[in-house]
Amino acid sequence: MGLPSRGRNAPRLVCARRTVVNQHRAKLESMTWPYADRDPAALSALGDRLVQVGRRADLITYTDLVRGVTFRLPNVDNGHPFELGVPEWRDVDRDILGDCLGRLCVDSYRAGGFLISALAKARETGEPSEGFWNLVRAADLFQSKNAEKRLLFWMEQVKKAHAWYAAAPL
Repeated sequence: MGLPSRGRNAPRLVCARRTVVNQHRAKLESMTWPYADRDPAALSALGDRLVQVGRRADLITYTDLVRGVTFRLPNVDNGHPFELGVPEWRDVDRDILGDCLGRLCVDSYRAGGFLISALAKARETGEPSEGFWNLVRAADLFQSKNAEKRLLFWMEQVKKAHAWYAAAPL
């Protein structure tokens, strides 16, 4: 008596994979976004930039991603317009960007099973920030702190994003 044939178990594997993906998606969708949902124009601008980066099969630094995007949040700076990282990155700037990237990931994961924020990286390290990894852990997508495994997971997300946008119509 040998192992069951791969063909007979394929539907079970697909079903199990779909269940896991749905669990991750549900975790992402249950998260709240105190900044991103309050400025749809800025969120859309960041999303559009990331889509263009994906279509070019490229990456973008956080600074370049937010350059020139004006935010108007009623819960920050008394609602006055501002740019992130100008003149310097404040903690609240990092929180706002992480919040926006997380919110964009909900849509990209729902649509294509990838985290669009993987296309953004820190200038200093060339890798995503801890905010990316916090989102990944919170969605239970990946738990290891092993540097090599983290790099492989991130690269997989980048490849998925690039493939998604290469196949998407303009």
